[in-house]
Amino acid sequence: MNGTVKGLATATIATALLWTGSAPAAQTGALATILGRGGFAVSASTGYAERDVEDGVDAKAANRRLTFRAQFGVAQTLDLYALLGFADLEIDHAGFSGTLGENLGLGVRYSLLEFADSDARLVLDLQGEYIRSSDGADCVRQQTYHVATYLMKEFGAAGRTGYFYPYGGIRVSYTRYEGSGLDDFTSKDFVGVFGGADYFVNPNVFFSGEVHVFDETSLYLGVGYRF
Repeated sequence: MNGTVKGLATATIATALLWTGSAPAAQTGALATILGRGGFAVSASTGYAERDVEDGVDAKAANRRLTFRAQFGVAQTLDLYALLGFADLEIDHAGFSGTLGENLGLGVRYSLLEFADSDARLVLDLQGEYIRSSDGADCVRQQTYHVATYLMKEFGAAGRTGYFYPYGGIRVSYTRYEGSGLDDFTSKDFVGVFGGADYFVNPNVFFSGEVHVFDETSLYLGVGYRF
C-alpha cells in the first residue's frame, strides 16, 4: 500500500510540474503496449500541437491541453481508452484565441501482430476527439479522428524498474474546425509519422514522451500508473 500511495503521489507531482512548466495534446501512446484482459492504467499528459489548416486560404491552428486517460484491457489483444481534460485553441487567420474548454475522446487499440522472439508488437490505434474553446461570444469546436499503426518493442523485465517501451509508426488523421464567427477549416495534411517511449521508474509508475511531424507538429509529455 505504501508503494502505491508513493507512486500516485509521484505521478501527481510530476503532472503538475509538466503543466505549469510547459505548453507542450492527447497522445497515441501512454501506455503504448496492450494491457490485456483485466489490465488497467491511468495517465495524464500535457502537450502543444500545431497543424496547417485551410478554408480556401492557408492558416495555422494551435492548441495546448491537459488530458487525463483511463485505459482498460477488455481482451488479451484489445484495449479501450477514454480521454477527459481541458484544451484551448488558436487559429491565426481567423483571429481566434480561445480559452480552456472541454477535451473529450474515445479510442480503441488492437494488437495486430506479435513477434515473440524479439518482444515486439504491431499495434492498431483508432481515436476520436472533441475540443470546445471560446473567445468572447465566439465558440469553435474541433473534431479530430485518426487511424494509427505503430511498432513497439519491450526492453527489460515487466514489473521492474527500468522497463522500457520505445515505439514509432504512421498516422492518418483528419481535423475539422467549425463554430460561430468562423468559416469551417479542415486539416491540410493528413499523413504523419510519430515516435515515443514509455519508461517505468518503478514497477507501476511510468513517464511518457511523444513527438509528431507532417500531419501535425507536436510534443507530448505524460506520467501514469499501471495497476
